[in-house]
Amino acid sequence: MQRTPKNYDGIASPAKTLQEILPGVLCRIRAPSKTSNLLEAWPGVIGSKMASMTKALSFEKGILTVAVRSSTLYSLLCQHEKPRLLRLLQEQFPETQVRDISFRIG
Repeated sequence: MQRTPKNYDGIASPAKTLQEILPGVLCRIRAPSKTSNLLEAWPGVIGSKMASMTKALSFEKGILTVAVRSSTLYSLLCQHEKPRLLRLLQEQFPETQVRDISFRIG
């Protein structure tokens, strides 16, 4: 007796052919994501002095998350530099729609 796969409705095979899967996989491999470009560009946006003390971690739902090494730098970035950095990112990456920058100590 052969088992029926879970969620199988009995009409069509749930298996997909390589021809169905391969184009989608290749598109993701070939095209560099806008997120990776944004994360790689962070040192140029922040400047050479502060690039070694910060690191862009992720970009999700329009919010760039950046790790900052010290609380002093965190305070400076949050209170004084955030509007300028946000404007620079929006100018360099208009297609990514950067809405905010979230700084985290760590």
